[in-house]
Amino acid sequence: MSSRLSNPSRRTFIAGAGIAGVSTVASTSVFGAATTTKQNTKIIDEQSFARLEEIGDGVWAVLSTPVNASGGFETTTLSNAGLIMGDDKVVVYDAFFRPEGASWLAEHAKTLTGRYPTHVIVSHLHADHCGGLAGFQRGSEGPEIIMTEVTRDLIFSTYGTGKPRENEIFGRPPIRLVGPTQIIHNENEPIELDLGGRSITIDPLAGHTPSDLAVHISDADIIFASDLVWEGYFPNYVNAVPSKLVPSVRHLFKDSNKLMVSGHGGTAKAGDLGMYVELLEAIDKGAQEAHDAGLTAEEGGAKFVVPEATKNWIRFNPQYPIVAYNAWYRELNA
Repeated sequence: MSSRLSNPSRRTFIAGAGIAGVSTVASTSVFGAATTTKQNTKIIDEQSFARLEEIGDGVWAVLSTPVNASGGFETTTLSNAGLIMGDDKVVVYDAFFRPEGASWLAEHAKTLTGRYPTHVIVSHLHADHCGGLAGFQRGSEGPEIIMTEVTRDLIFSTYGTGKPRENEIFGRPPIRLVGPTQIIHNENEPIELDLGGRSITIDPLAGHTPSDLAVHISDADIIFASDLVWEGYFPNYVNAVPSKLVPSVRHLFKDSNKLMVSGHGGTAKAGDLGMYVELLEAIDKGAQEAHDAGLTAEEGGAKFVVPEATKNWIRFNPQYPIVAYNAWYRELNA
């Protein structure tokens, strides 16, 4: 870490702001389903919907826990997220499902770093990653909001119409729509953002959706991958471009020592996530074989057998194998 980033005032914030009484835990999957290597982290806060962990010097991860022990479902955050501190900027990666989740993280950012988030990066179009953006706004003040042009267009085309409810005049979108203040038009090259004393690289990829953003930290072996990587959960292919997913994941996994912060689930070293790649490749193979055999996506997906290593992974929807096959069929039939 650079000398500027390691200055005493910043160290004071990290060491003394809101850390008292913090316990050290060995973090595997949220549900213990996937990782084989334990990561030592500090829990900053733990709520029914998520926990905030310090995973590096000036780097924190929000690990959402939407499915609780009693079978209830929490949507305050729903997806994972990141908080990255520099000398000049404080970046949040992803914006949760509800504004309450964003507001909760923004207050922690102020306590941990001395300032509210200056930038929010939206990884992709799905509501559990952009629905909370309004929670970062504080009156007339708020962060720069970064997303790709493709993601902006998909958010507004997907959620912007809103169907009228019975006895209501106005249609209601399912999320509070907030647009970007900084738009990435060129998705062919990574973009470096200087935070002061450290930088991050915004990495345009595709696969989970037509437009995904991952984030690499210059001085930490940590990658925020959002829904390009799932850990302990069967991935959602609803807007996937399957032919691009495995190449994007292999790109992120080039360094096996990098700590991957998944979009759903826990954290794990890239080298310990071979079962995730195995699952993706099994989906690819099964869908293409079913298509060649003349089966429908529904017929093929219903026959899909999950690899042994991921058989206990949670599904937000039991139909996710069929959703995955449908994504492949869209490509194969195009």
